[in-house]
Amino acid sequence: MPECQHPLSPQKGELALIIIDPQTSVFKAMEPEVRQKVINNIKLLIAAAQKMNISILLTEQYPKGLGRSVEEIQQALGNYQPIEKISFSCCGDEGFKARLKELKSVKSAIISGIETHVCVLQTALDLLADGYQVYIAGDAVCSRRKLDWEIGLRLMEKAGAIITTAEILIFQLLGKAGTEEFKAIAKLLS
Repeated sequence: MPECQHPLSPQKGELALIIIDPQTSVFKAMEPEVRQKVINNIKLLIAAAQKMNISILLTEQYPKGLGRSVEEIQQALGNYQPIEKISFSCCGDEGFKARLKELKSVKSAIISGIETHVCVLQTALDLLADGYQVYIAGDAVCSRRKLDWEIGLRLMEKAGAIITTAEILIFQLLGKAGTEEFKAIAKLLS
C-alpha cells in the first residue's frame, strides 16, 4: 500500500465482492428504473472484480420459493455457483461462512444486492462484528421502499461501513490510468 493511501481505502488483495440475493422474484418488486440501475452496477462490479482477480461470492435466499438470480447477473458471472441460504444475514449460513473463511487473505468486503434494510444490513453488521472492513456500493443495493433503503444505508454507516458507489470503488481499486486493467474497465464505465 502506498504511504499516502488512507487505511480505509479498499485493497485488491484483501477484498471479496459479495452479491446478496439478486433474485428474479425479489427484483420484480423494485421500481423498474431502480432495478435496472442496480443490476447494471452489480454487473459492473462483477466485471471489475473479474479483471482484478477479486473473489466473488453470490447468495440466494430460499431459491426454491424466491427463484434464482436474474439471468443478466448469472451471465455476467460466467461461473454461477450460488450459496443457498435461509438466514437473512449471509453470516448466519454455514456454507457462506466456510466459503468466506477459505479466502484467507480477505479482510474486506464490497457488498451489493437486495434488500438493503434486510439481508444487506444484517450481513454488513455481522461482517463488521467479525472484524471485516465493509464497503456498501449504495447504487448497487436497493429495497422495495426508498425509506428502507435510506435508513438501511444510514444504519450501516453508523455501524462503521463505508457507503460509496460502484464507480468510486472501481476507481479507488484501479488507482491510476494507463494500466491494462484501467483500459479494460474504462470501456465498461462509458
